Amino acid sequence: MKSGFKVMDSDMHLREPADLWDRYMEPEFRDQAPKILSSTARSSAMVLLDGKILQGYQPTYRGGIFDATRIDDEIAEARARKFDSTSQLKAMELEGLDVAALYPSIGLGIMMREQINPKLAAAVARAYNNWLCDFCQADPKRLKGVAMLPLHDPAEAVKESQRAIGKLGFVGVFARPEPLHDLPWHSRYFDTLWSALEELGAPLGFHSAAAAGELPQIGDRFGDNLLLRHVVSHPMENMLAMADIIGGGVCDRHPKLKVAFLECYCGWVSFLLHRLDNAMEKGRFPTAGKLKPSEYFRRQCWISTEHEKELPMIIDLIGDDNIVFSTDYPHGDSDFPRAVEEFLEMDGVSKESQRKILWDNCARLYNLA
Repeated sequence: MKSGFKVMDSDMHLREPADLWDRYMEPEFRDQAPKILSSTARSSAMVLLDGKILQGYQPTYRGGIFDATRIDDEIAEARARKFDSTSQLKAMELEGLDVAALYPSIGLGIMMREQINPKLAAAVARAYNNWLCDFCQADPKRLKGVAMLPLHDPAEAVKESQRAIGKLGFVGVFARPEPLHDLPWHSRYFDTLWSALEELGAPLGFHSAAAAGELPQIGDRFGDNLLLRHVVSHPMENMLAMADIIGGGVCDRHPKLKVAFLECYCGWVSFLLHRLDNAMEKGRFPTAGKLKPSEYFRRQCWISTEHEKELPMIIDLIGDDNIVFSTDYPHGDSDFPRAVEEFLEMDGVSKESQRKILWDNCARLYNLA
């Protein structure tokens, strides 16, 4: 609770322990478990996956998916405790968070390799999700897991979605917006997963990162320039995913599917929806379905915001029902422990909109309303 508002973080991050997969991988796959080869206490890590170093995560990065954690005094205690569940709950108390949906750090990129045995990918995801389930037991009412999926095989992704939501009690699943197999998200390849998520009532959270692993990403043209990669990767990959999901007809074919676009700011969303609507109205976008793309967005999609000066304008343009709040703790660009405070201090956002963005919309997204 902060200044009288209930607050839910749509996208709070964890820092996974270096021995996670050593401890949680099933015996059959333990010799193939991901290996964290450099210290997670520092701002970089290298990962050995399936016998090869995962490319695209150079240890020289200062930032990025493995290299994103802040090093200032405000998270010193969490770092000393190796970002365990006790430190996560303390961070939530300092920030004023009642509930947090938990997303990974290393886990965002751990399987960003095209060619992985699908059975191994499924085992990697199960190990992460089992660890996260144990992590959340420190306070299951406040710590809410979001599941890793083995997208190398949609059947395995469906199976793990059902297990994570139905048995582990998770509130959603996540994916990088950069799809595997060079397939668009509206490909029929993924339809069984969308149908399963509809049946489960669980949202999919798209979340990019500055480092691409071994899959093509919009930041590739900038090489190792982390500043430029970080600036473009999160919003632009989510823009592509939103155009793909809505414009490609996924929302039309799967009207109960819920999709969130996270850690990407929301200042661009009105422009993209207007452009999609305009293209469809002029007959250039026949694949979206019967509704306008902006109507599919309002029905099925959410987008996150932080301390963003464009927010009042976006609320005027698209309303305040589809925007959720995020702190991005403990990453380098997080405003922790003043993220909620700075959000509440923004001019031009009504108390009613603050209430929706800080709690109502996120609770509806993750079925906690």
